[in-house]
Amino acid sequence: MQQIAGNGALDRNLTAGASSQQRDEDRLALLKCLISGGDERLDCDAASGLNMYGYGPSPRPRDLAFGSSTASTISAAAFAEVESYYMGLMREIATGSAAAIYGREIGRIRDDLLRLLGLNQRSEPRVDAILATSGTDIHLFAASLLAREGDRDLMTITLMGNETGSGVMTASAGRHFMSRVSSERAVVKGEELRPGDATRNATIAVRNKDGSLRAEGEVEDELRGLIELARAAGLRCLLVVTDVSKTSLLAPSLETVLRLKARFEAVLDIMIDACQFRLSAATIRAYLAQGFMVAVTGSKFLAGPIFSGALLCPPQMSERFKSRTLPAALADYCGKAEWPEGWVAREVLPERANFGLLLRWKAALFELERFAGIPEDRIIAVLSAFARAVAERLSGDPAFEQLESRPLDRRALWGASAAVRWDEIASIFSFYLRNSTDGAMLTAAEMATVYKDLAIENDDVASVRLGQPVRCADFGDIPASALRICLSAPLIVAACKGEEALATLITQAMLVLDRTAEVASRQRDVSNAREIRRSA
Repeated sequence: MQQIAGNGALDRNLTAGASSQQRDEDRLALLKCLISGGDERLDCDAASGLNMYGYGPSPRPRDLAFGSSTASTISAAAFAEVESYYMGLMREIATGSAAAIYGREIGRIRDDLLRLLGLNQRSEPRVDAILATSGTDIHLFAASLLAREGDRDLMTITLMGNETGSGVMTASAGRHFMSRVSSERAVVKGEELRPGDATRNATIAVRNKDGSLRAEGEVEDELRGLIELARAAGLRCLLVVTDVSKTSLLAPSLETVLRLKARFEAVLDIMIDACQFRLSAATIRAYLAQGFMVAVTGSKFLAGPIFSGALLCPPQMSERFKSRTLPAALADYCGKAEWPEGWVAREVLPERANFGLLLRWKAALFELERFAGIPEDRIIAVLSAFARAVAERLSGDPAFEQLESRPLDRRALWGASAAVRWDEIASIFSFYLRNSTDGAMLTAAEMATVYKDLAIENDDVASVRLGQPVRCADFGDIPASALRICLSAPLIVAACKGEEALATLITQAMLVLDRTAEVASRQRDVSNAREIRRSA
């Protein structure tokens, strides 16, 4: 991992006003800890102090932070909470066992997560939680637990990576998806964790080539055909349902999922990829009641620092998993304390303390606790006002063209007469950009440049944080991507303070879209000038 001590950007952000040299050193040690215990996606560039997503471990309060579908910067409040917690840990570790302290504290994190979701509060069978460094790791863990169960090969079925994540398909096939793991060991990307597990991965597209949505019946027919073929070949299947995807889709639909479950229950398991965590606690509990596993992370909607995940296992899945062994290679991905007590899987895992994971979850749960304290009607009011304002702007401004989406429909869980819930209101809005002069749509390469240019800050202009461009369409032979403007839990909590706070949120969102349109127009002018020079 590259060292960040002495980095100018981080020093300016974090040591200003520090009371002593020791405080500076302690804070830099905290920053290093926050980016430890993961893979190379956590590495920070020595010059900028930022990782591959353009984010670092320190607060950036000036940022116009509307990019939580990709990643977030830790809030100043969460950082202060984590800093105080970290200093207490360091004092305790000075005279105690780091592994024992970590085991106790990560257990508390697990309990707090389950408590905030309203789980394990009564006498019903317990939900178990496996903690992981990232959402992609969760896909790898699920595939490893189900591989060769009952001596049957496994096939996983996921959405294409443009709606989930670039490493999900590889991880779901039981293969290393990066070149380094959380133990710092180098691995071969794409290599099986355990030769012979024969995990296969099939992917389905939910969009047509032009970015429009495929008909749900067409998607269901394709899924049914895949599962039929797997069953005929003697395979088990794991269907991964994405709720919510990068572009705010619930796919495949829950009506489709429940019909497939009824038809193929003997060979089909289902995991809800809720790694955006744009779900209410009630929705998560309803999924678990269906017997579905649920994957969440703390780094998207909750806006914790990147790399904190959890796989929630309903009682019937926990019973199956308790006696399952793991590939020895998973010992490089996780430690014993991150897995539930009483599971055989723990036997192959080391007594390893991952304090980076602990601190990142601490920050995420700080944000979840604050969000959970807001009345639902107020959250609905903020989400609804934001959705109206953004939708009106995107549809009425020729600089933008919205990517096709559909409502988040969970009536199959609740019934048609159920009251509106906050997580049924979209909080991610995806759009293409057009040049205001000639109306030409920006290409995927131009969109990537716009995204990077918006993130640059100087003394006069704050950084604009949008969701990274999603490669989602081809218009003729021109590849196209969509940017995303998103709400996060901290933004909602701030806007719930009153009408003035809500108005400020919407004003900031409009400013973000203003800036985006301006940068897009300049980018098209640059591209046109290059084209003229090439043609001359």
